[in-house]
Amino acid sequence: MKAKSIIGVVVSVLVSVSVQAQTEIAKEMKADINRAAGMFYTRPVDKMPKDTPPPAGKKPFYINHYGCPGAYYLDKPEYYTETYAIFAKADSLGKLTKLGQDVLRRISLLYDDAKNRYGELTVKGAQQTRALMKQLVDRFPETFTPEGYYSVRSIVENRCILTMHEALLQLSSMRQPIMTRSYASHQEKPFMNPDDKLLTDQRLDSLTMARYERFRLLNSDDGRLMGSLFNDQNYVITNINITELTKQLFILASDVQHSNLAGQITLFDIFTPQEIHRNWRKQNAWHYINYGGCTLNGGYQPYLQRALLRNMMHMGDSVMNRSNPLMHLRYIHGSAVMSLVCLMDLDGYGLHTENLDSLEAYGWANYRIAPLGGSIEMIHYRSAPGDPDVLVKVLLNGREARLPIESDCAPYYHWNDVKRYYLRKLYRYENRRFNSNAKKR
Repeated sequence: MKAKSIIGVVVSVLVSVSVQAQTEIAKEMKADINRAAGMFYTRPVDKMPKDTPPPAGKKPFYINHYGCPGAYYLDKPEYYTETYAIFAKADSLGKLTKLGQDVLRRISLLYDDAKNRYGELTVKGAQQTRALMKQLVDRFPETFTPEGYYSVRSIVENRCILTMHEALLQLSSMRQPIMTRSYASHQEKPFMNPDDKLLTDQRLDSLTMARYERFRLLNSDDGRLMGSLFNDQNYVITNINITELTKQLFILASDVQHSNLAGQITLFDIFTPQEIHRNWRKQNAWHYINYGGCTLNGGYQPYLQRALLRNMMHMGDSVMNRSNPLMHLRYIHGSAVMSLVCLMDLDGYGLHTENLDSLEAYGWANYRIAPLGGSIEMIHYRSAPGDPDVLVKVLLNGREARLPIESDCAPYYHWNDVKRYYLRKLYRYENRRFNSNAKKR
């Protein structure tokens, strides 16, 4: 086959995959508009996924779980208070259309529902957390035995602590007695919620912000929305930050699904399908820049969670000869889960590109990676204590994930291969960083 023909075939395949990925995202959005909420999407508790049978003789004995908090009220009161104040003032001056007045009514309901509950788990979040824990216990009964031990930790964040407690309550209701210890401590910060000035300083550099601002402008057209809500556009231009108000309205629309008002009201209806898509695209690109492998800012942001990944490798080695089942249950920020997914390159989400327009084509969608209630679970399998060939599989939001590692039994992977791959990856980064700092001295 000639070179040109080969190139043509490759290009056709890539285009086909790109179109398919975009079509799948469009279908998912159409099937459930709440997916447009991105990282604020409430992960549904679907029918329990069917597991690929493990190789003969292998049974699960250790689960290492890192999860996002369940559905919660927005933690920034200004999303409710500032939006309400803008509409209330405009209403007092007779500047709202009939739709605008009805939106004010709906915002008032959301405001009252969330008052003094900012950042707390909602009723739906508590139910979701319990249902997900029940599903995990039913799915892997071998690891939830009276002889098992459960180490449960949370970062010091209200919604994460509440999620941890709901999960424990569900577990204790299904398995009695249980041996466990749960706590939330600032001692866990270095590996569960770390700081890294070097990476965070690089995150939003001038080049990255310029490219994002261009992307944002190309995906913004708020004139129709403002015209539908306010009857005086001169008032809008002189009194309202249109970009900020549109963002706040979209976040509130995303938040309805978590609240007691879900099924009674919506705010997505004030946006056209195209506007919903554009607002999601802006949010998705922002999350990719901050937590994904975006090469505009170097492509290293996921390494903020390298301590989490190193801990996963360490714990996997430390339990090899343990006779009784064990579970480590950890609750952290959704952003940490997203970065960890990208660092581990689960299902190809370790994508590296500077083209923000291409994210959909590659299937990189925030609601797929780290929705509320989302999780990474590494399940360890063996035939008996001391088994030299431990296998692992990783669940991303409950579904078997693909690792960037060769395996003769995927979705199961040989532990030694997994450990070697990720430790080498972390070593290469640390070595590069050390050499870079050495050159600056």
